[in-house]
Amino acid sequence: MQSDHSDEIMSTRDAAKCLGVSVRTVQLWVESGSLQAWKTPGGHRRIFRQSVNEMLAARTAMPNVSEFFEILICSGDATAVSLMEEQLTALGSQVRIRKVSNGFEALIQMGERCPNLLITDLFMPNMDGLQMLKALQNTAFVQTMKIIVASELHEDEEVEKRGGFPPGVTKFSKSAPFDQLLSLVTDYIDVSKTQSK
Repeated sequence: MQSDHSDEIMSTRDAAKCLGVSVRTVQLWVESGSLQAWKTPGGHRRIFRQSVNEMLAARTAMPNVSEFFEILICSGDATAVSLMEEQLTALGSQVRIRKVSNGFEALIQMGERCPNLLITDLFMPNMDGLQMLKALQNTAFVQTMKIIVASELHEDEEVEKRGGFPPGVTKFSKSAPFDQLLSLVTDYIDVSKTQSK
């Protein structure tokens, strides 16, 4: 459905700027139906301004979650996610956990509400952790969100081949004791409490 009213539509670049995300993230939101859009005969996406405004309004209308520390776990390994959720929940009632199985779903979730902490695997179906991190690299999310990448030693070579981790990412070895991850998350929670006062 096309509109002749140019003030009612936006380019992906304009929508990305307005939403504080990358162009690729906007494209993914369009593909998932989170943003309403259409394509020009030349294949360019045109996003309905109303859809962008609704997404912005939904973010603003969110209840104040500053009393909670929200963690988004991104992993294709359901068993590992369940174990991690169980351990992280033990940190107390101030922790809220959301789970997704790939980078694509994580970007959609972050568009709805940015977590305080993202814990992600590297290699997952559809969109892996590295692709997601690169999509996040130039967004407002990385300024407010802590990121932990859980990886194996043998994955390091592949990461380097693909350009390494973006700045600000904390690497955590999957073979390390879970207590170390809990300690790291506890430190992030303490810093978050201090900053919100």
